[in-house]
Amino acid sequence: MRKWFVLFISFFFVLFFLPGCSAKPSLELVDADVDIVKDKSVVGAIRITEGERKGDELIPTALFYRFTIKNNGDDPVGSIEKADKGIELKIEPKDQLKSVSKDVIGFNIYNPDDYNESGVGFGQSLISIINADQMEKYTCTYDLGVSEENPEVPLLVPSKEKLAQLKENAFDAFLIVTIENQEIARFDLDEFKN
Repeated sequence: MRKWFVLFISFFFVLFFLPGCSAKPSLELVDADVDIVKDKSVVGAIRITEGERKGDELIPTALFYRFTIKNNGDDPVGSIEKADKGIELKIEPKDQLKSVSKDVIGFNIYNPDDYNESGVGFGQSLISIINADQMEKYTCTYDLGVSEENPEVPLLVPSKEKLAQLKENAFDAFLIVTIENQEIARFDLDEFKN
């Protein structure tokens, strides 16, 4: 009798947990690239709102990530209808990258709150869904400063040597894919170091 009871309980757990395992999205990070860019078409511009240069634009220099993510599953991941149910990306730096960021820029560029009072910001592309057996390209941008002094944007871009140091360590991080603030995939970017 006990043998049948254990068998029944084991069968119940398999039936109960198997659907949950198969429902997890099977995303694959196909490609990752990073560069330092200063291009208005890529990073936008910051419009000066006061002073004798009012209306002029400052183009920030930015750390620019490009990712290609594939959905290997049979169902779409994300949602087109509801933006809050769409795919979002976050880069979580490891200790080395966090330290380099603080040394080069003066703060952790991967922490949104640290951008306060810097005059620059960060952003990402908004593709909220990856259909089954499809790939999508995503970008994440972290402003590093501007080339000329301006009271509205106090953060000046670091030297070429410092920027090279930041770029060299830029893959010392995890790429985290979330939907509704729930992590659905995590990729170690170390695998994409050149």
